[in-house]
Amino acid sequence: EEEAKRKAEEEAKRKAEEEAKRKAEAAAQSSLDRAIAGEAEAAANAEQAQQAANGFINLVRQAVEQAWVIPPNVGNNANALVAIRLGPSGEVFSASIARSSGNSAFDRAAIQAVESAAPFSELRELPASVQRDYREFNLNFRPGDIR
Repeated sequence: EEEAKRKAEEEAKRKAEEEAKRKAEAAAQSSLDRAIAGEAEAAANAEQAQQAANGFINLVRQAVEQAWVIPPNVGNNANALVAIRLGPSGEVFSASIARSSGNSAFDRAAIQAVESAAPFSELRELPASVQRDYREFNLNFRPGDIR
């Protein structure tokens, strides 16, 4: 009788340990599943933010191209790089020549195009996490790129 009682207690203890182990494994798997889901969501959010930012740069480029008056007698191989700094609501803080085309009229026209196309209020529509990254960027100006 004592032996049977001891065996029953050991069996109950073994079952309790197995149940505790099973619950711990289930909790660990659940935690892992949540972490994976969180990473997937973060990756999707990052991709969405990147798409919005790329869309913003394309909108800026289109607006600037529409405002750009290319001076006469400028060849299609002229090339100027304009460094642009925007304020939080898309206003131009500065537009300056980062790399000159060698033609001062062409360089001035590129800066004037940026200033005329501003403000770029679409900046406010970007996710807050990427807004700051897109307040400073460069635009390349080449007459041959205009469609």
